[in-house]
Amino acid sequence: MNRIIIGVLLLLPCFLSSQERENKIAANFIHLLFANRVSEAYQLFDSTVKSKISEEQLGTIMPGIEKQFGKFISGIDTLVDVDGELTTFDFGVKFENGALTFRVVVNKKPEISGFWITPKTDKVEYRIPEYVNIAKFKEVEVEFGLPEWRLKGTLTIPRRIEKPKVVILVHGSGPNDRDETIGPNKPFKDLAWGLASKGIAVLRYDKRTKLYGSKMKPDDINIQAEVIDDVLEAVNFLKARNDVDKSKIIVLGHSLGAMVAPMIATQSQSICGIIMMAAPARKLEDLVLEQMEYIYSLKETISDDERSFLTDLQLKVDSLKNKTLRSSTPIIGIPASYFYDLAKYDQVKSANGGAKSFETPDFNSAR
Repeated sequence: MNRIIIGVLLLLPCFLSSQERENKIAANFIHLLFANRVSEAYQLFDSTVKSKISEEQLGTIMPGIEKQFGKFISGIDTLVDVDGELTTFDFGVKFENGALTFRVVVNKKPEISGFWITPKTDKVEYRIPEYVNIAKFKEVEVEFGLPEWRLKGTLTIPRRIEKPKVVILVHGSGPNDRDETIGPNKPFKDLAWGLASKGIAVLRYDKRTKLYGSKMKPDDINIQAEVIDDVLEAVNFLKARNDVDKSKIIVLGHSLGAMVAPMIATQSQSICGIIMMAAPARKLEDLVLEQMEYIYSLKETISDDERSFLTDLQLKVDSLKNKTLRSSTPIIGIPASYFYDLAKYDQVKSANGGAKSFETPDFNSAR
C-alpha cells in the first residue's frame, strides 16, 4: 500500500504558502482513502458533506472502484483551481482498466466541502465540424435558474436574424457540462453551432449535478430536481429575453433528456415542440445493466472481480424491479430511490398521447 500512497502524494506540485493548509488536507484525504483508513478520511469532511454520505458509504468507494477498474497503477497529474473561498484539486489516477479523476474541494477552515469521482478524459483540441460557419452567429455567457441552483450556460444567437426560434438542449444521464463533453466529443456544442449556422438560436448549460453535485443530498435527487426544474427555468429565462422568438421555444433532449422530454412538455405551456434524440423506451436500470455488459464484452478476458460486479449489478436490478432493494442502496453510484422515482414514469405512453400535441419543428428555415 505504501506504493499507492507515495504515488498519489507525488501528484501534488509545489504551491504558494497561502495554499499550504488546503494542499495538505487534500493530499491527506487521498492518502487516507487509498490506505483504506476510512474513519480518518471521513473526519475531514465538513458537516454538509457528512449529511450526504455516511462513513459506511465512503468505505464502499475504493472496493467498488477496484472491482470495476482494477488495481491502482499510478498517479497521472493534479490540476488546482482557486475560486474565492474554495480550492478544487483534480487528482488524475490510472488503474488497470481506465483512469479516474478524484475531485476534492477544500474550504478555508480547512475542511473538505466536496468530493466526487469522474472518468478522466484526455485533453483533446476541439475540431469545428465542417457544417459550422462561425461567422453566422455569436455566443453570450448567461446565468439563470432557481436562487439555490443558479446555472451557467451559453446562448448561441444567429447574426442578422431578428428573433430566431430557439432550442433548449437537455442532457443525458450524469453530471454533464453544457457541451455534454464525452472524451474528445462535444455533441451539444456541435448541435448549437450547427443550428446557429442555420439561423436557429440554442441555449445549453451546465447540468445541476455538474455544478452542485456535492451539495445535493442523495435522498433529494430525482428526475424533477435533476433535470426538469432547470429546463422550466430555462424556458422562463428565454421568455424574458427580447432577442429570441418566445413563441418558438423547442426542447431537444438526448438520451435521458429525450426520455423525459414529453414529461417536460406537460409542465410548460410555453414549449412549441420537442425533439427526442436516442430516446430510450425501456427502464433506465435495464439500460445501465446492458451498457455495462456491453463494455465488458469488448474486453478479451473478464476478471473475476468484473464478473462479480456484473452479477451484483444484475441482482440489484432484479431487486429493484421486485421493489425489495433499499432506497439508499447505490446502483453505479446512484441511489435506488432515483430509479424508483423514474420507474413511475411511462415515457412511451406519455410520448404517444400523454403530452400535448405540437407542430412539427421546421428547421429548414430560420423563421
